[in-house]
Order: sequence, then C-alpha cells, then structure tokens
Amino acid sequence: MIQFYFTKLNRNSVFERFDNLDWKGVANYLDGWKPGTKGYLTIHREGKSKSPEELGYYYGVILPMAFEIFKENGEMDIEVEVRDKKVHLPLTKQSVDLFLKINYGGWHGEYKDKGDMTMAECAAFMSWCIAWLAKWFNCHVPPADKNWRDNDGTK
Repeated sequence: MIQFYFTKLNRNSVFERFDNLDWKGVANYLDGWKPGTKGYLTIHREGKSKSPEELGYYYGVILPMAFEIFKENGEMDIEVEVRDKKVHLPLTKQSVDLFLKINYGGWHGEYKDKGDMTMAECAAFMSWCIAWLAKWFNCHVPPADKNWRDNDGTK
C-alpha cells in the first residue's frame, strides 16, 4: 500500500503526482475541502497478490526448463528488443526471464514486471510461457503438483 501525501492548493495540483489522471470521484470529494487542508491518497493494487507457491512454480519449474531448452538449442546469447534497439545478453536465467517477460508484454500489449502482477496476471503470464515453449520448442512443462505439501520427497 502506497500513501501519497499532499496539501490541497487547487484541483490540478493534487493530480500532478498521478500523471494528471482525472479521478472525478476523488476530485469531487476534495472540492469540499478548504485550501491548505493536508491529506493523503492511499493506492493499493486491485486483486490478490501472487502466492509464494505460484512464484515457486515459475522459478522452480518453468524458468529452469526454458533456460535448459535455450541452452540445448545452442543459444549463446539472447536478443531482446527494447525501445526499437536490439540488445544481446549472455544466456542466463535472468536473461531468459527478461526475454519471456518482454515477449509476453508484446503479445499482451503491456509489459509488467512480475513484482507488479496480481495473482491472475501472473497465472496468465505463466500459462503463456508454457504455451510459448510448447509452440516454439515442442517442450512439455509439467503441470504444478496440487498436492506438493503432501509430498515427502520419496517419490
């Protein structure tokens, strides 16, 4: 949860910190405040946050598998395009992660870091990664084990 402190001078000054977004409900509420009144707006992410299990599946299964597939394919580096410039990065799990996020952002229409994703957005990203790996590398990523807590490691 982020709190943005401000002092009301006029309607526009409140919204300058939010890239001039016009939140009419908030603006109408603030119209009743006297100039000079101090306050803050609390902004929080809508939707549930990612779970450790969800991120564990990505970092423990999907990403290592993608990294191994790139390596087995003979890739020495990864080319990513950022702001119309192509950059070659050495093949690491971090560069594979960045490659997947950038390509998902291009497909989805919006780049988001996993830290900014909700649970549903992260699940959609992971589903896309699984489908992309299957399409381009004929790779089958095993599904998540729903009973992983019951697994005592003897299987």
